[in-house]
Amino acid sequence: MMILLFSSLFMACDLADMTFGGSRADQANNVATAGTAKPAEKIVSDIEEEEYSYNPNNKRDPFHSFLVTGTDSTISDNIPRTPLQKYEIGQYSLTGIIWNDETDRNRALVEDPEGIGHVMEIGTYIGKKWGKVETIDDGVVVITEELQTVDGQLVVKRHELRLETGL
Repeated sequence: MMILLFSSLFMACDLADMTFGGSRADQANNVATAGTAKPAEKIVSDIEEEEYSYNPNNKRDPFHSFLVTGTDSTISDNIPRTPLQKYEIGQYSLTGIIWNDETDRNRALVEDPEGIGHVMEIGTYIGKKWGKVETIDDGVVVITEELQTVDGQLVVKRHELRLETGL
């Protein structure tokens, strides 16, 4: 182990001769003067700094999400979930739209990650956070989730499922 260390040190010295030029005496002089640098002067300020200490009392956890999910709500725990609420909205893929001109009740066909198809219409709940189908248009289904922040404000998150065309 020691032999390997010394041999790599000698190789590094030979490499330094080739790259930096000059004699070994000049390089040894440069190394010796680099090691004897003058100590830096200390500048003392007139103002003494106070030591800061963090107090987490009455502060929110920065690693906790500021959005309250549907599973955190006590109201949603009492309502039974549908099969469309098994996965997140982004895990579903829109496979088709059924148009009904007579009743204006368009329907959308989605497929979950397991390959099971489901039919949705306006007002259908989908996703783990109680997303609701708002509109079914030509090639797109708009779903909104209403989430509540820690401060009690209502945030509406909008998702779009687009029909993939296989051109």
